[in-house]
Amino acid sequence: MKRHLFMLGLLFAVPTFAGSTTATQDASQGARRPPPFERKSPVQVLIDHRQDLALTDAQAKSLSQLQTALDAKNAPVKQSLEALRPSAPPDRNTQAAPSAQDQAHHEQARGLFEQLRANDLAAYQEAEQVLTDAQKTQARTLLESERRSHGLGHGGRGGPPRGE
Repeated sequence: MKRHLFMLGLLFAVPTFAGSTTATQDASQGARRPPPFERKSPVQVLIDHRQDLALTDAQAKSLSQLQTALDAKNAPVKQSLEALRPSAPPDRNTQAAPSAQDQAHHEQARGLFEQLRANDLAAYQEAEQVLTDAQKTQARTLLESERRSHGLGHGGRGGPPRGE
């Protein structure tokens, strides 16, 4: 009798277990991680720390306008980067060499990332013109701590931060 109850329990558990693993797999495959180029610009960091920097209304308005212009300038670049993202992560179990197309996409992405960095730097340099000397010093400290909290150094994911 106990054996029959045990088997009956297993029969009810299997569909539940199978359904939960399928739902988990669907969720992990369907939901993509955000792309790496979606982190905040230096100008947005300044706007987010308006209170810490004691920005005036005029300064905040100028920074918001700079951020809006930067977003418009970066939008097509980000769209191009999104188009280059593979639909699925590469299979790390295979030892196949990257194809010529993969290498071309990598080089194209590298150029687009450089363009984003240049746009961010130019916008930050404009933003600094709006700040007082004391705010500039504080802004640089904020940006440095933001960069450290991001966690990626020259070693990539999990690599040591720059300078170590």
